[in-house]
Amino acid sequence: MNELYDRLDQAVVQVNAVKSKVAKRDLIKMIRAVDMAMTLVDQESVECRRMHKETSRYQELLQQATERIDNLEKHITFAALIG
Repeated sequence: MNELYDRLDQAVVQVNAVKSKVAKRDLIKMIRAVDMAMTLVDQESVECRRMHKETSRYQELLQQATERIDNLEKHITFAALIG
């Protein structure tokens, strides 16, 4: 989970380096979506600790958050190449 937060922090730094205002605005929206997904994962992890096992919902939310970060990183690369 900490790896995902590290990747998100790195993505924020990279987005700030993007020169195109339109691309930066879109990337910031994507960052918000990733942040919301991470919040859901954190909330479900509390439930997992309470039950003393990983739930299938936790696994699904973690997978979704990972996919969103991967997608964000691809878009950051694309924006850097364009602008």
